[in-house]
Amino acid sequence: MNTETTVYAPLTGQSLTQQRQRTLEQCLGAQYPGAVSHITALDLWMVERPEMPQPAGIIHVTVHNETLRQRNLPGVRVHVWHGMNQRHIATTSEGIRLLSVEAVWALMAVDLRIDQLVELAESCIRHRLTSLSRLRDFVAAERFRGRETCRKALGLVVAGSASPKETQLRLCLYAHGLQPFVTNYTVPDIATDNGGAITLDLADPELRIGIEYDGDHHRTDKNQWRRDTNKRMQLSALGWSIVSVTQLDLEDESRRARLAMNIAMIRARKAGKPVRLTTPLSWRELADCRRPWSRGASEG
Repeated sequence: MNTETTVYAPLTGQSLTQQRQRTLEQCLGAQYPGAVSHITALDLWMVERPEMPQPAGIIHVTVHNETLRQRNLPGVRVHVWHGMNQRHIATTSEGIRLLSVEAVWALMAVDLRIDQLVELAESCIRHRLTSLSRLRDFVAAERFRGRETCRKALGLVVAGSASPKETQLRLCLYAHGLQPFVTNYTVPDIATDNGGAITLDLADPELRIGIEYDGDHHRTDKNQWRRDTNKRMQLSALGWSIVSVTQLDLEDESRRARLAMNIAMIRARKAGKPVRLTTPLSWRELADCRRPWSRGASEG
């Protein structure tokens, strides 16, 4: 067994399918008690893992009783959740028992920061595996470690984020005190060449400011680059200011602060008045503010 710690790499589309197949084969070839859970279950549900170092080759499972926590199971980490019962367990088409998406998300609160829980919740919602209301109902009804952290995280969750990086971008701006942005905003009175809607990852419709997260494919895919160029030309003609953000802008706190400052300056110029930034709030401080940051987004 390879116990070397690996660092998360973003998984989408085909790579999520490939990750599921690898994890499925691993689970089918192992013996363990209870139900598959935590990041192992995320792989089977085909949801992006949070960005956190993980020992490679480990199967995470959850049992409801300490007596079922067998020792020395190669490649298996056993968690105990006393509140677990059959209604929390689903079964894959291949016969693997695993925890529900809501239960997996909740139990991971012990190991994740609030922003990571927000990111994970929005990924689960994006893949149409749950909804904000179902996550809220789960936290209200169940007892588990990390419940208060989940409550705080849910105050920051919105539906509509198209990727984990877009969630990170939105939270970065909020942490620096910028006002709300609408997630996945459809721009009216404008369309693509084939008549499709033009959307922005984040938008301030009143001031016509749009923010787009550009992954590597936006630069390496010729057709994507051309679509982006055409889209931004149309938006510019309508008076929109578009800010393109890459992973480098989110890499560390100094770059995140610079990004927030640039957007604040654009907003101040278009609003005709100063925009106040704050020193970065902690994730708990951000959640405790309970500002109406879900404006313009549905619960999903």
